[in-house]
Amino acid sequence: MELEQCNESSCSLEESPIQVTYKPLELFYFMDISDPDGLHVMTLIKKLELEYGHLIRFRMVSTVPSCVGGCQEEVRLLTMIKAMELQGKRHAMRFLRHLHINDIFLKDGASDSDLWEIARSFVDYGLDIDELAADIQSNQLLSALAVDHEILKDWEIESLPALTFVTRDEALKIEGLYPYDVYQAVMAELLGYVPSRESEWDVEKVLARYDASTITELAFILELEKPVIERELKKLSLQQRCRPVPGCSGQAWATNK
Repeated sequence: MELEQCNESSCSLEESPIQVTYKPLELFYFMDISDPDGLHVMTLIKKLELEYGHLIRFRMVSTVPSCVGGCQEEVRLLTMIKAMELQGKRHAMRFLRHLHINDIFLKDGASDSDLWEIARSFVDYGLDIDELAADIQSNQLLSALAVDHEILKDWEIESLPALTFVTRDEALKIEGLYPYDVYQAVMAELLGYVPSRESEWDVEKVLARYDASTITELAFILELEKPVIERELKKLSLQQRCRPVPGCSGQAWATNK
């Protein structure tokens, strides 16, 4: 998949360290990165970020379930993701979105050289490869992995994916994926009111917000049928305002910068 340029504010589902605006909700989302289907939680997170990002501060906890042997590839992938996070959450999110959209890397297994080839593709986005290599061997990485392990333990996460919504006074854990209105109801319950929803999104705006999106993601986010999305993509393509992402069989699209 070709990697697309995007600015940090659009590309990350995580807040920049300098952004200190108070948000009444914090959302921890836990993913099994060894399971391609588990990454579909990212589509849900995209929709929540677009519609309720003004209320929610997001925190990703990526992990692999404990396994006996044969999981070196998954551990290597987790290590790469956590090392990228040390340079900024936006790098890890971009990397995971790349895997999610072009999921052949997870289905067929990714070798060490595969992962480094992907990582080198992000140099133009500010990722320091030398620093990444050093971080993978660092105590700081071990500490970051330990923190995520403690979060999983504290929340008593038993199945993935899982989301936990947190306010100053209350928290609620949801394991598995449910219809979108379930999460809206949870937010309303925790906040004590029905939160406002940013609904001024269309195909072009969603494409502009992220590196790339699939037709399935766009249909879910915009609550439209796939044929409607396909017609809009065709129209935007004819206007040279978007294009299909190479290598994704017409299923992933990106805006023309």
